Amino acid sequence: MHPHKHKYKFETKVTNRHKHTILGYTDYMIGIGAFHIHAFYGISSYCGHTHYFSGYTGFPLKTENGHIHKMESRLESTSYHEHIFRNYTDEDIEYILPKRLHRAYI
Repeated sequence: MHPHKHKYKFETKVTNRHKHTILGYTDYMIGIGAFHIHAFYGISSYCGHTHYFSGYTGFPLKTENGHIHKMESRLESTSYHEHIFRNYTDEDIEYILPKRLHRAYI
C-alpha cells in the first residue's frame, strides 16, 4: 500500500448545549498494508473556547472503493466540559511521498 493520508470531517456529541466540528487530515501511515494506522491531531474552537484533540485511528476497514479508519477519542477538557467523538475517515485518500531518512548518527 502506498503512503497516504485520509481527510476527515464530522461533529462531536453535544455537551454543555453545543458541539464542535472536527476536520483535518490524518498524519502519515504507521505500519504496512492491512496493518496500518494513522495519527491525528488538531484544535477545535467554538464560541470563545478551544479544545485540542489527538489520537490514533483503528486498522483499515475495507470498503467498495478502498478503505476507511475508525476515529474515536475525546476533545481535551476545557471550560469544565469535554466532547466525545466517534466516526470514520473519508474513503478518498491523498497519496504522499514516503518519509526519507536525511541523516543517521551512530
